[in-house]
Amino acid sequence: MKNIVYICVILVLLSGCGNQAPQNGNGVVVEDMLGRQVTIPAKIERIVGVRAGTLRLLMYMGASDTIAGIEEAATRSQRPYLTPYPELQNLPIIGPIMGGDAEMILKVRPDVIFTSYSTVGEADVLQRKTGIPVIALECPEMATEARDTLYSSLRLIGEVLNKRERADSLIAYIQSMIYELDKRTANIPEKDKPNVFVGGVSYSVARGITSTQPYFPPFTFTNTKNIASTLEKRLISHVRGTFIDREQLLLWDPDVIFIDESGLSLALEDIRAGRGLNELKAIQNEKVYILQPYNNYSVNYEIALINSWYIGKILYPEMFSDIEFMEKGDEISEMFFGKRVFDEWLTEDSYKPISKERIK
Repeated sequence: MKNIVYICVILVLLSGCGNQAPQNGNGVVVEDMLGRQVTIPAKIERIVGVRAGTLRLLMYMGASDTIAGIEEAATRSQRPYLTPYPELQNLPIIGPIMGGDAEMILKVRPDVIFTSYSTVGEADVLQRKTGIPVIALECPEMATEARDTLYSSLRLIGEVLNKRERADSLIAYIQSMIYELDKRTANIPEKDKPNVFVGGVSYSVARGITSTQPYFPPFTFTNTKNIASTLEKRLISHVRGTFIDREQLLLWDPDVIFIDESGLSLALEDIRAGRGLNELKAIQNEKVYILQPYNNYSVNYEIALINSWYIGKILYPEMFSDIEFMEKGDEISEMFFGKRVFDEWLTEDSYKPISKERIK
């Protein structure tokens, strides 16, 4: 019996060792999202994130106390993670948007640099210039198979920062949200579903009514009929944006329109300009609603989930009658950032219908 117990203990220890990253004389070796083998220090106390979406992923992973500096644009933005952690805006600047500056990064002495939307060459150059390990992440779409890449990025952060349990719990939560939204809407007959369009989606800058998202996560998660999903793939871009002609929107004439708040003023200008848009069925029937911004220096994944619950309540009220929207928003903000701050993200327009009087 003692031998059996001894063997079991050895097997458990060996199993645990199998989950550890290989080490060399200088630290631990990890493979980043670009397939690069990067040696990182065994102990990491200071980090920075550069390029779109990187800092957001680090904040999801509870790394606020290790952030040593931020890109300049974050000091004057309204990104959701700055509400629960406004102290980030007082950190040293590490350079401009989309990459920072090598010399400024060196001044804040990070142990590791995280980056995204990068090539192997760009990551290698930054690593050579600074002499600091650079870990490449990915910030992909959320409503396609690329969601697995998002999960892999979270797990990679967890491996580097020794926050594996946080990665697992956040991924499980996202999956549970998507499952629950699908369960509530999967059996709604197609004939009972309205044709829906989202406009005003921002890409780099604010855009008007004809800027859309064929793989809009809230529509996918709620099994909603997204009219733009019929667009040819060659017209669709996660990075550059997807745009349609005014005539196409008139032809589609959706039953319901959602407008991304980041593009609200431009979308209203487009509609007020006439040329038929103000005659759209959704506008005449006052079925136009405002969502919080989907993109803000890459995808706001937490907002995508919150928008999903709002859209579910608007389109399928009977299926979501038990959901108190503000409570759900607070729950999601707490899971992603550790604080219930949803109400602080809202403006006077957030999640409101738009009347015909306002459009005039």
